[in-house]
Amino acid sequence: MATIRLTARQMKYAKLVADGMEEVEAVKTAGYSLNSLYTTRQSLKDNERVNNQIKFYREDRDKEDSNVIADSAERQRLWTSIMNDPSYTGNVRLEASKLLGKAQGDFTVSKKIEHSTGKRPVVLIPKSSPEDWEKYWENKND
Repeated sequence: MATIRLTARQMKYAKLVADGMEEVEAVKTAGYSLNSLYTTRQSLKDNERVNNQIKFYREDRDKEDSNVIADSAERQRLWTSIMNDPSYTGNVRLEASKLLGKAQGDFTVSKKIEHSTGKRPVVLIPKSSPEDWEKYWENKND
């Protein structure tokens, strides 16, 4: 059994729809007759081969999109490789080290607050730097 291929206009229509263009505009842009836009659109919507091609284009685009955005592990691998690569300047390697440390939470300060009352403490956070915040709690607990 011979496979029936899509025409160039059907392929163009499928690509345009997969990329998010409205169907009527895609029919026009693909080069179909302006006298029968809605009839042509309906016949293309009902065509299983065209619908399969649209799905293929969308899946292909989604695969490309997923490769564009780096996840946390990829960024950390990049920063680690830059940090360990002696061909970069010291400042670049230091910056990579800082970014890696921030991503892994190395620069967060945590203090355990103990209280003896049965009530939950209310913590008011002043708008100040972390150093001022630390001094505030040191003076508060003295």
